Amino acid sequence: MGAILRITFRVDASLLIGTGHVMRCRTLATAFKKKGADIQFISRAHSGHLGDVLARENFEVTLLPVLAEVEGKENNYTDWLGVSQQEDADQTIVALQNQPCDWIIVDHYGLDGFWETRLQAHTKKMMVIDDLANRPHQCDILLDQNYAEINQARYQSLVPVHCRLLLGPRYALLRPEYLQCRETSSPRSGNVQRVLVFMGGGDNDNITGKVLDALSASSFAHLQVDVVIGPNFVHKEQINKQASMSPNTRVYGPRLHLADLMEKADCAIGAGGGTTWERLCLGLPSMVFSIAENQVPACEALASSKFIWYLGDGRKLSVATIESALFDALEEIQQSCDLENNYKALVDGRGTDRIVEALYPTPVEELTLRAANNEDALTYFAWVNDPAVRLSAINSELIDLSEHLKWFDKQLMDMGSYLFVLEAGTLPVGQIRFERCRVECTISYSLDFLVRGRGWANYLLKCGIKALSRIQPIRLKAVVKSENSASIAAFIRLGFTEQSDNSEKGNIRNFYFSLSQVRDLDF
Repeated sequence: MGAILRITFRVDASLLIGTGHVMRCRTLATAFKKKGADIQFISRAHSGHLGDVLARENFEVTLLPVLAEVEGKENNYTDWLGVSQQEDADQTIVALQNQPCDWIIVDHYGLDGFWETRLQAHTKKMMVIDDLANRPHQCDILLDQNYAEINQARYQSLVPVHCRLLLGPRYALLRPEYLQCRETSSPRSGNVQRVLVFMGGGDNDNITGKVLDALSASSFAHLQVDVVIGPNFVHKEQINKQASMSPNTRVYGPRLHLADLMEKADCAIGAGGGTTWERLCLGLPSMVFSIAENQVPACEALASSKFIWYLGDGRKLSVATIESALFDALEEIQQSCDLENNYKALVDGRGTDRIVEALYPTPVEELTLRAANNEDALTYFAWVNDPAVRLSAINSELIDLSEHLKWFDKQLMDMGSYLFVLEAGTLPVGQIRFERCRVECTISYSLDFLVRGRGWANYLLKCGIKALSRIQPIRLKAVVKSENSASIAAFIRLGFTEQSDNSEKGNIRNFYFSLSQVRDLDF
């Protein structure tokens, strides 16, 4: 593979399909473009296709012809293409213009392994973005950023053995503006004065209008309401008319992102699509409607874990029912400001960077090690509760977030504790920690799931030990479970020697290293 990647996205938008698939692919494409990749979008020219939006951002766009406008039920995914999969594959191959891709990224509920197999000869690798888990795929990476049923078994029978599964909101495709706002925003007080309303790119059923009718009740008169309408919104006139009757309501047209409005808001009312992850990333309490059948499982799962207030299918609810549900939810939100860190722990805003790293790995010599700081607390929390990390830990119980945050603050202030973060560019990919007790430091480390198997553990240990040697020239101790063969091998390679300790349990092995040996650690 050359220095410049050629990446093709096959994705559609329409009045029926919505805009979410194209928008999240646009976010990923923008990140790859910053790495120097050559990007092509192939989309079918349905009504509401958004090809013009992509072209304005200087992406190469090829529009496939429409033989029949997409109609029918929202979940009749086989009709979303408007043609057969065979026809779509043939047309896509023509659109590639005999230029083989490094990656084809497919984000389409109407395509499956049949189509993907036919494109294999035209690309080195294939990535699929899905969240339905309802059809087979032939791909090298599958991304599902949903919260519902996050486990390997969900796709086990639907993908090849070699396929890598990237599952859950930590891979949510968010624009960089959300991470920037997250790092600069102040904690919310819980007092709700300003509300953001956004139902997605289209909102064909005008749930926005029903929400504004509900908010016109006297009990909400104190609220400032920001309403955003998307690029395929078909009820603009009605919404503008409703807003003109309320001095506290302001309407915004299509926007590149909502980060600035979310940062200012005290809570949000929205749909259960991709915007859910944006709201959680910024710690914004949300009252959520499902507006499509495929959103229901994730909405129910998130509500069950207290990440959102799920109000039901917005298409089926009356204005009166919505008014009552909003009132009850607002009462609870004003008593739940302590949940903000829980939201942020679920979605950290680095999902796009993780996908870029998965497809375009950083060379080991470009990795860097830095001291940990307060902003790393939630990242450390994700690492310590990783199933593989807990399994290999001496204490395998899950760590509570509030207890972790107290522990992390204490570690940063402890003069005998040294915490470091390994980064690929600006993406945290691992940690190493040293805890001093008299003449020795106990060492512990872990790598992010994303980068395991690359041989980086040895590099992380070397960097950490060399960094510590400049601070504290003392002996290191590693306490390892007997079954953790990977860590045992890593310590032995670095020159750690095993010593028995009768005080330890039978499944524990101790390894030691003198920092006087650090000169022998060659890179």
